[in-house]
Amino acid sequence: MVQEITPVTIDLDLVEAGGYTRLAEYMGQQPQLAIFRRFGTLTNANLLYLQAEITDLEHQLKFVQKQDSQSNDDARQQYFRSWYRLSESASLDAGSPEREQYELVMKLRELMAQYHQALYLHKESLALRTPHIKILEDLREWIRRPTMGFIHILSKDWRTWEYCDETDLITFENSMMDRFTSLVTYTIIDVYHSLIGRHIHRAREGASLPLNYRDHRHTVTYTHRSIARFTQAFTVLIACTLPIAAIVVLYNVHDMATRLGIIAALTGLFSTSMSILTMASLQEIFAATAAAKIAAITLKIRSGGSADFKTVEVVRA
Repeated sequence: MVQEITPVTIDLDLVEAGGYTRLAEYMGQQPQLAIFRRFGTLTNANLLYLQAEITDLEHQLKFVQKQDSQSNDDARQQYFRSWYRLSESASLDAGSPEREQYELVMKLRELMAQYHQALYLHKESLALRTPHIKILEDLREWIRRPTMGFIHILSKDWRTWEYCDETDLITFENSMMDRFTSLVTYTIIDVYHSLIGRHIHRAREGASLPLNYRDHRHTVTYTHRSIARFTQAFTVLIACTLPIAAIVVLYNVHDMATRLGIIAALTGLFSTSMSILTMASLQEIFAATAAAKIAAITLKIRSGGSADFKTVEVVRA
């Protein structure tokens, strides 16, 4: 996440525009900003063309196989059940009726390999995630700004990040993150920078527009690694304090109806926290919630209203 610290006066004549090399270097430093086109329409069209070509050759092969099986030539009659006879026809003149079936088989073998490879690669590309709109906006801003990348691509692919259909873009970054990390990365960081960050990360006195784009005196980068460290620490803190808080509350509440209500509320809070702060599946959330509920219920309530901690069972999901 790149943010500008303070506005600067820009003399564009002093700024050297960058190209593919500068953009590739930046994408290497910021993998989440390595955004490319999927070319979904062209990929599907290529698969359709290959499919049509294979289908046409399939019909031709069936016709030629029928002709060979009805031929007066003993060798051609054996093609459908003898690979040796069929492969021998490769030594015959190209385009001859005796060699036609072999040529069709070889063409089909090559096309089928291309078709299945294209299918597999298309499946792999569909597994790649579409970049978050905030990440795409960050890249666009970095490309445009003279104080950042200032990329000027002269060929037609300059439209890739500006006007391309966003659903046709992909990123190699493993963007699978929990909802809390996503909220911090794409929303809270902007609020933090506007209110606090831009005052903490001030530009150095006398800083002027850099002639070299590597001089980022006017920008600050909030890396995904630092954001992940913060969210992980926060999640661990919640995981440690929530069970202790539940025990303390239940210990000090004596009314049974109130305790049951608190257990229900804490169970809901626990499952909600797991859903927001982790990437747990529904099955894992249900299992952990059930375990937490059992752990709370196993606190036997004495007649005096306090919990008997000697009977608490450690339940693990």
